[in-house]
Amino acid sequence: MKEQIETLGRLASLRGNKVRQMLGRVTYQQNLCQRYRNNIAGLDRLCGFSAATSTPLQRHNQQQYKATLHKMIELQRRELALAEENLTRIQGDLLAAMRNEKVVTQVMESKMLQWQHLLAQQEQKIQDGLAAQAWWRVQVS
Repeated sequence: MKEQIETLGRLASLRGNKVRQMLGRVTYQQNLCQRYRNNIAGLDRLCGFSAATSTPLQRHNQQQYKATLHKMIELQRRELALAEENLTRIQGDLLAAMRNEKVVTQVMESKMLQWQHLLAQQEQKIQDGLAAQAWWRVQVS
């Protein structure tokens, strides 16, 4: 029984490490999503700026600049969508890992209770045996 509990303890430790690792991945992915959102907001602000467009070349340059910004915004939006999909997947994996960790913890606690109950029974048998010996000695004397 003790070996089972030790094995379950090691398994619980491994599962706990996996949960902590998954939490780190979720945090990283959330930060990545936030960076993409910040990039999109910053590029949107840049699109709002206007410069003097008194010549056709300046107007052309500004149109090219804004077209490039819109392409960059679209790229950032696609990257954000992909990052959010990954975040959702990683969060699902995290929930599964947390459930697995909880199951192992509950099994380990159950085994600990069984072991404690077994030890208590053995202790009671020893106490009963000692009491019987004492009683027998009194009867024999």
